[in-house]
Amino acid sequence: MSTARRTAAASLVAAIGLALLKVVVGFASGSLGVLAEAVHSGIDAAAAGLTLYAVGVAERPADSEHPFGHGKAQHLAALGEAAFLAAAATWIAIEAAVRLAHGSSPVEARWYAFAALLVVLAVDAARTAISLRQGRIDRNAALLANAWHFGSDFAGTLAVLVGLGLVAAGLPAGDSLAAIFVAVIVLFGAYRLARQNIDALMDRTPSGVAGRVELAARSVPGVSEVRSVRVREAGGESFAEVVIGVPRLAGVERSHETTDRVEGAVRDSLGRAQVTVHVEPASADETLNDRVAAAALRVPGVVEAHNISVLDDATGRAVTLHVRLPENETLRSAGDVVERLKDEIRREVGIARVYAHVEPSAPGARPARDIGAEQPSLHRLAADAVRSVAGEADELVVYRQGTRLLVVTSVRANPSLSVGEAHALASRVEEAVRDAVASVDDVIVEIC
Repeated sequence: MSTARRTAAASLVAAIGLALLKVVVGFASGSLGVLAEAVHSGIDAAAAGLTLYAVGVAERPADSEHPFGHGKAQHLAALGEAAFLAAAATWIAIEAAVRLAHGSSPVEARWYAFAALLVVLAVDAARTAISLRQGRIDRNAALLANAWHFGSDFAGTLAVLVGLGLVAAGLPAGDSLAAIFVAVIVLFGAYRLARQNIDALMDRTPSGVAGRVELAARSVPGVSEVRSVRVREAGGESFAEVVIGVPRLAGVERSHETTDRVEGAVRDSLGRAQVTVHVEPASADETLNDRVAAAALRVPGVVEAHNISVLDDATGRAVTLHVRLPENETLRSAGDVVERLKDEIRREVGIARVYAHVEPSAPGARPARDIGAEQPSLHRLAADAVRSVAGEADELVVYRQGTRLLVVTSVRANPSLSVGEAHALASRVEEAVRDAVASVDDVIVEIC
């Protein structure tokens, strides 16, 4: 049995014991205030039984018919307690008003009545503290409702004790006045419970929670925008739905990592929570090149876009780019893809002139072999060419891939160079190798 269920069970036993004690004392003394408290404790016992059942239901795991779990059973139980409280308070108030109207109060303020009420006060204080502590730990609406209920019991019993004291001091109306005070406390508790739990059942967002969730989501690197936040609570658990914007070129994997980080940040903000994050593309703060790349990748059939340049001249602006298409694509179908690509770029950036250089994209790895040992002269020519521009190469490999000849090299450079300067150096190395090895098809230069 969970701690929450043990707490509810203990509350049920205490409520039954207190109700029996108050009934005996109330009839023996004739005190309406004590009898009112006996009715109150009887309702406590019924409510505690309902809470025990509701906590058991709420702890059931989610299933196919209840994918969000059974947590709202707690709020239904608390709403039932509110109804019980309101009915009891109404009866108490009516009975007290009748006694006051008739000017009679057949009450005997005996010592055992005072002793019994002091015992009741001690029990009420203990069970209020226990239910409140466990309810806050578990964020359990039913236990928190019990805590409020028991707290109102404590205040009501204290009022009855004062009323009996007034009767003993010679003020017969004191008992009925104490009963009315109890009724007011109980009605206020019923209203408070009903309002809180109706809000939970109607999925009202708790005050300030949506703002906390938005701040948590915005704090995650990679989030460009937080477009919407919806939060509700049920059964001590929060359910949050967050829509974020991420850069359009972030890619699926990076966007998924951002989503995971947002979920973690929101859980840290809310505590026990189920978080759903929806990702949408965001174009804020994009450069013109980024917008061209995003437009190109929207076109079905385009595998990659790179080497994007935006050119300005006297006649306007133009865009040039390299795009990779599947290598087995026919020229006719590739032409259709390129036309759609140009239309998409024009819609994105409003530029009429678009020039696309098409490159083949192989679907997977292709067999190749290092031919440096077979043809040392080719390796030596390439190495000399690299050395003439950038010094001794850290690594140089000459590959034969089918009919294609590839030279791959890695050279070191001053780490203070900018990326642009390093690219210029790589271009000079590539040109030198092409000049030295006329049959080369591709040169890959890594600057490190």
